[in-house]
Amino acid sequence: MQFKHWGPRLALGALLFAGALACRTTDVFIAEATNVPTRTPRPTFTPLPPPTDTPLPTATVPPNPTAKATVRPTLRPTPKPAPKPTALPQPPPPAQPTKPSYQYSAASYKCEHSGGSWLKGHVYSDKNDPNSAVPGLKVAFGGVGGDTYGTSETDGNGDFAFTLTADGGGAKIGTFYIWITSADGNRISDMAGPIVINGKPDTDPATCWAGWAYFTENF
Repeated sequence: MQFKHWGPRLALGALLFAGALACRTTDVFIAEATNVPTRTPRPTFTPLPPPTDTPLPTATVPPNPTAKATVRPTLRPTPKPAPKPTALPQPPPPAQPTKPSYQYSAASYKCEHSGGSWLKGHVYSDKNDPNSAVPGLKVAFGGVGGDTYGTSETDGNGDFAFTLTADGGGAKIGTFYIWITSADGNRISDMAGPIVINGKPDTDPATCWAGWAYFTENF
């Protein structure tokens, strides 16, 4: 009797289980049909644009700042050291007396006005004695260069003379020298002169018609 009751129950349970299973299967199918998998799109390759030449920026030169006037300091003069006293040069040693190169020296000569032209003179044996004289000496006169124009001898008083023009004959214009020679004609004295006879009138301070020459012995 109990087995009769369990049969319908088991059948009903199996039916309910089958219905439930069918519903579950349907839900799963619907869910799977509904849940379509979403595809992730692949990234699109975008080509890069070709590089373009970008001009370099122009360098901007900054303006020069306005130059300010530089005020230089006033230079003070540098004091110069006082110059050292210069030592005075030593005086040269006294000149040693030299032996005259000639036996006689021309002591002096002079010019004067006259009625004619002549040359006169005297030879002293001692320059400190105005009364001394050397007689018998040969005396010559001549022009520039030592050309001899004439000779004479000193007399007993040591005097000599050359007449160029007679009294009243006018001036003998020229330049003349006088010297003493040895007997053989070699010069043994300095030359006295030049005696420049110019013929100027006696009123001119520079007049010269005649000349004097004086010699002294050196030994």
